[in-house]
Amino acid sequence: MVMRISEGMKFNTLIGNLFKVQDEYNDLMNKMASQKNINKPSDDPLGMSRVMRYKESQATVGNYTSNIESATAWINITESKLNGVNDLLVKAREIAVAQSTGTATAQTRQYAAVSVEQIMEEMQTLANSRYGDRYLFGGTIMDGAPFSGTASAATIDTAVAADNNGGFDGTVVSGGAYTGTENTTYVIKIVSDDEVLADTQYQFSADGGKTWGAVRDDLADGIPVTLGDRVEFTFTEGTAANLAEDDVFYVQATAPGYYNGNGEELAVEIGKDITFNYSIPGESIFTDMGDGEVDIFETLADLKTALEANDADGIAAQLDNLEAASEQVNKNIAKCGTRINRLEIAESNLTDLDLKLTELISTTEDVDVAELVTKFSMQETVLQATYSMASSISNITILDFLR
Repeated sequence: MVMRISEGMKFNTLIGNLFKVQDEYNDLMNKMASQKNINKPSDDPLGMSRVMRYKESQATVGNYTSNIESATAWINITESKLNGVNDLLVKAREIAVAQSTGTATAQTRQYAAVSVEQIMEEMQTLANSRYGDRYLFGGTIMDGAPFSGTASAATIDTAVAADNNGGFDGTVVSGGAYTGTENTTYVIKIVSDDEVLADTQYQFSADGGKTWGAVRDDLADGIPVTLGDRVEFTFTEGTAANLAEDDVFYVQATAPGYYNGNGEELAVEIGKDITFNYSIPGESIFTDMGDGEVDIFETLADLKTALEANDADGIAAQLDNLEAASEQVNKNIAKCGTRINRLEIAESNLTDLDLKLTELISTTEDVDVAELVTKFSMQETVLQATYSMASSISNITILDFLR
């Protein structure tokens, strides 16, 4: 059977082809304008998926790089402040050397005591330096200046419940008389809850949650439990909600001295599963706690006292401490340099990775300009021919069929 092709069918076919050619022409024009092979997912679904993964990796690299830049700035400021601390210690030692000799008099030592007092004030200012709204040398404690002007007794702060606890409606009270030699955070974590305190199991940490002790079950309503260094917690049962598994309670314990911070370091991620500690707690720099060997503020205070008392032997006794204090500070200055070197290596590796990801994205989505121009010219010719054919058909009349 012969199928008759009507003029309407021819016309519809022509219009369909015209639209197709126009779409292809517009697609090439968009690629010419954007210089991208992929402007929408339908252009290349697999390629678009790869590009999205590459860009997601680039965003992660950008976050790591930002962390490195912030940590680098923090360490640079820390190093600058520590150089200032070392300069003050050098001045203090010069004073001690000069005033420990037989040529010094009571009057010169009184004048020197005033100079040492000024050094102590400048030292405290450096020790309480900030980067933005955070203290450089407070460890992870940010709610107060890490160093005070006078030595304080040991303290145990008020117990605090973690924000995501289960809603225990009883009370938790901290107490005792702290005997530890370092500032730290004691933490209790509930590991097995029960309707009564006596059957509730828990663990405690004496280093802010880094390590945990054995499971204990010695809680009792209203009776203190001692966690260590005479830090006590007292739980009193409520009327409705009991302790829940994973409830956490903590308290800050401060050793005697000038330091109110802790020995923990601030950290950021500088790579996948790579955590970098970038802060140096004042405990290691200014005190004889943690990694420190000399309490700088105590040494300066003893030097001032000896100068005021015209005590040549007492002045001379601080020379070794001042020398050790300088070594202690210089050790931490060197630590800053080591950390900066590591950050530079990490940043260089991330820069290389970012460049590689950019290259992969470009290879996937960027156009070959020469090839695209050729295709565009050919498509433009096809479009013009299609327009010409459409124009000739539109001029056909009924008289053409009567000839």
